[in-house]
Amino acid sequence: MKSIKIISISFLCISILFTGCATKPSELTASFVSPGIYNSYDCQQVSVEMQRYTSQVADLTGKQQKIYTNDQTMGLIGTFLLWPLYLFIKGDGEIASQLQTAKGTLEALQQVSVEKKCGM
Repeated sequence: MKSIKIISISFLCISILFTGCATKPSELTASFVSPGIYNSYDCQQVSVEMQRYTSQVADLTGKQQKIYTNDQTMGLIGTFLLWPLYLFIKGDGEIASQLQTAKGTLEALQQVSVEKKCGM
């Protein structure tokens, strides 16, 4: 009976770990951003914006990866040692949202680049 309680509690802790943690940056999908916003841009402007958003995606990916790693660490330690550490799991927040928007903007810019035959 005691082992069933321990297994049940462990299962509950592990399920909390995997449902409450931040998402891997590679698993965050791009938010829709209309390419129409950039229709008035010439190829040079599109190129500059693509460089800017590529840099932003890289920066936000690093930040989201750090949040994801910290959440995983807190969850694992919480599962096996100190359950109150679950309170420090952040989950997805503003960084994840910004990353999804930046990815969507980059996709919109790539679409405009193709439509304008910018050759990027």
